[in-house]
Amino acid sequence: MKQSIFIFSVIFLGIVFPIGHDWVFLIRYNLMIMLFFAFLSIDFEWKILQRSHLVLLLANLVVPLLLFAILRPISLTYALIGFVIGICPTAAAAPVLAQFLRARVGYVTTSVLLSSPFVALAIPFILPLLLPVSSSLSVGDIFFPVMIVIGVPLLASLMTQQVSRRLAQQLLRLRHVSFYLFLLNVFIGCGKATHFIRHESTDTMYALLGIAAITGIICLLQFKLGERFEGPELQMASSLSFGRKNTMFGLWLALTFVEPTVGLGPIFYIIFQNVYNSYQILQLEKEDRKDRALS
Repeated sequence: MKQSIFIFSVIFLGIVFPIGHDWVFLIRYNLMIMLFFAFLSIDFEWKILQRSHLVLLLANLVVPLLLFAILRPISLTYALIGFVIGICPTAAAAPVLAQFLRARVGYVTTSVLLSSPFVALAIPFILPLLLPVSSSLSVGDIFFPVMIVIGVPLLASLMTQQVSRRLAQQLLRLRHVSFYLFLLNVFIGCGKATHFIRHESTDTMYALLGIAAITGIICLLQFKLGERFEGPELQMASSLSFGRKNTMFGLWLALTFVEPTVGLGPIFYIIFQNVYNSYQILQLEKEDRKDRALS
């Protein structure tokens, strides 16, 4: 199946027909179903935890602070965009993408499980130091919504494995549904991005292009930096773990506690990371065609 063509097509449709912005509430439920299938295929053992996971956690804290410091002399808005994008935990959809990109699913899943509570605990203490927020920000405000999205499918998958291995194997036959739910989330995310830019943003085209350019650079930087944390065998998994961000979390954080303009960063990141991952899938498909031609 030409997965990359499907993804590029959905991105295009989401931008041209942004009706998906009305369905944003579905994203968390789609993610929970996708995560259930991703977790169901993993035998959780301590050996899944790698030393680079700790490096990823440290980078998830240091990189956004560096981005804020570097961009602050240019613009406070740019600095906050860099921070919000950088501090986002590994996307809940990353383990699903790991399957498409033939990366180590267990490694990426561990990154999701570690980075989400870590970020949820860190933000309430860091963000007020960068900007006086309009409303009080508690650990629970962030921690519990994030952990529900991750914890419910994790517990459901563990219970299913414990109750019946046969049932787990039968359910895994349906895991192809994850790809279609992923496409729906991409469509909704691109629709939300397009609708916000068209109808809610008050920024000039010049300002929008500046935000888009900075976001694109940060997106590529994080994927490429993630590759450096591991060797060739886990390079793709490490790249996904650090580059594939929970942008809906970032958007919520910006709109709730900072300002709408900062929310444009996660919105543009939605598009950039999906385009980048689609390109990676396309490259894998090209390699497959070459291998088949040589065999």
